[in-house]
Amino acid sequence: MKNLFTSIIIMTFFITLLAPSTIWAKSPKTYHDIEIPPLEWSLPQFQQFTLSNGISGLVVEDHEVPLVDFYLSFPSPFDPVDKVGLSEMTAWALRNGGGVNLSADSLNELIEFKAANISTNAGQEKLSISGNCMSDDLDLMMELVAELIYHPAYPDEKIEMKRNTMLEGIRRSNDNPRGIAFREMYKLLYPGHPWGLESSNATVNSLTRSDLIAFHASVFQSYEVIFGVSGDINAREAKSLFEKHFGQLKENSTKIADLPSVKDAAEPVIYYSYKDVNQAYVVLGHQSISYDHPLRHASIIMNYILGGGGFQSILMKKIRVDEGLAYSVWSSYSTNVNDVGRFMSAASTRLDQAGRTMTMMNEVIESYHQNGPTQDQFDRAIKSYSNSYVWKYESAEQILSRLVYLKWRGLPLDSPKRDLEAYQNLTLTDVKKAASELLHPDKLITVVVGDKDKLDKPLEDFGKVIEIDLSVE
Repeated sequence: MKNLFTSIIIMTFFITLLAPSTIWAKSPKTYHDIEIPPLEWSLPQFQQFTLSNGISGLVVEDHEVPLVDFYLSFPSPFDPVDKVGLSEMTAWALRNGGGVNLSADSLNELIEFKAANISTNAGQEKLSISGNCMSDDLDLMMELVAELIYHPAYPDEKIEMKRNTMLEGIRRSNDNPRGIAFREMYKLLYPGHPWGLESSNATVNSLTRSDLIAFHASVFQSYEVIFGVSGDINAREAKSLFEKHFGQLKENSTKIADLPSVKDAAEPVIYYSYKDVNQAYVVLGHQSISYDHPLRHASIIMNYILGGGGFQSILMKKIRVDEGLAYSVWSSYSTNVNDVGRFMSAASTRLDQAGRTMTMMNEVIESYHQNGPTQDQFDRAIKSYSNSYVWKYESAEQILSRLVYLKWRGLPLDSPKRDLEAYQNLTLTDVKKAASELLHPDKLITVVVGDKDKLDKPLEDFGKVIEIDLSVE
C-alpha cells in the first residue's frame, strides 16, 4: 500500500510537469483579467406616505430582525455671522436638556433601559433627529421625540455646559495641524459663506437661551419636512405612528431663507501657517461644479482615477508607491445641489520632503488636466467603481438615509440607479473632457501647515506666500 501511494504521488508530479501550457493559459493572470458580467442593480423597494399636514414619509421594510431605524429631517436656518455655533448648541441642548415633562436624566435612563438611541445633529441647512430601537418601542421613542419638539426644556445649566465645551474646542482648535489645514482651506474656498465660517469666542459667548428657543421655533414646523423609517415596520404602521405624534405640526408663516450664493474663492496663492511639528500638511483646492452640471458623473470617475481610488489612483502610485514621499495622498471632487462644490488634494509628509511632494502633486494634477487617463486606467476605474457602488446601499438604513436626502433635495428617488447607469455608460472621452474642463491647476489654492524654515524648498519658489493668523479670538 505504501509503495502504491508513493507511485501515485510521483505520477501526479510528472503529469503536472508535462501538462500542456494551455491548461494554465485558461486561468486569469491577475484579478484584472477576470471577466465580470455587467452589473445590473436597482434600489430595493420602498414606500411613501404623506401626513395630513403635508409631511412626507418614506419606509424601507426589512423584517429580518425586530429593529427599526428612524430619521426626522427638518429644514433649518443657517447661523448668522455674529452667532456662528447657534445650530450646534441648539441641537445638543435639545437632546441633552430633556423636556418640560421629562428631565434629561429620566429621558436618558428610559432610552438606555430600552437599548435604544436618539441623537440630534445640525448643519447649515437642516436639523435632524435620528435613532434606532426595537420595533415594538418605536411608538415610545416617537413620544419622547415629540416631547423634545413640543416641550423642550433648554435648561440654563445644559446651555452653559455646551458653551464651555465649545469654547474649549475653540481654544484647542490649533492643536491639530491637519485640522488647521482643512479649516483654512474651507474659509478660502467659501469666503464669508456659511460653509466657510467658524465659531469664535465672541459668537459662542453671544448665544442666549432666547436665541435657542427662537431657532427651535423656526425649525420645528411642517414645511418640507421628511420623515423616514427602515426595518421591521410597514408603511401603514409608520404613517399611523408619525400622524399620531407629529400630525399637529403646522407650517411657519415665515419661510427659512436660502443659503447665500457662494462668492469667488480667495486668491490662488500659498497660504502658510507655522506649526512646530515634524511634518508638513499640504492641501490644494479650488471650487468645482454644481450637482446639475452635465459632467458630474464624469467628474467622479475623473477624480477616482486621479486620487480617490486608493492604491490604484495616480497620486497614490506616483507619490507614495514610487517615490515614498507620503503615507497618504488623495484627492476628492464634490458637487453641491444648490451651489458649487470643491476639488481638493492633500498629503502629509516629512518637512525635508514637503517641497518635492508639493512639486509632484502639482505636476501630476497638471499632467492629468492636460492628458486625462489612459484607456487602461479608465477601464479599471469604471469596473471598480461600478461594482463597488451597490455597497453604498447594503442595508435598509443606508437606503433610507439616501432616500431622505434625495427627497429633501427634490431629486428623483431613483437617482442611485440612474447614477449607476450613467457611470457605466461613460467613455474615455467623457473623462478626458472632465479632466480638461473641470481641473484648474492655475486656480489651485495651496495651504501649508508646518515649519517653512525646515522645508527642502522655499515656499516662495511656488509663488506668493500669505501667512495665516492663527490667533484665537
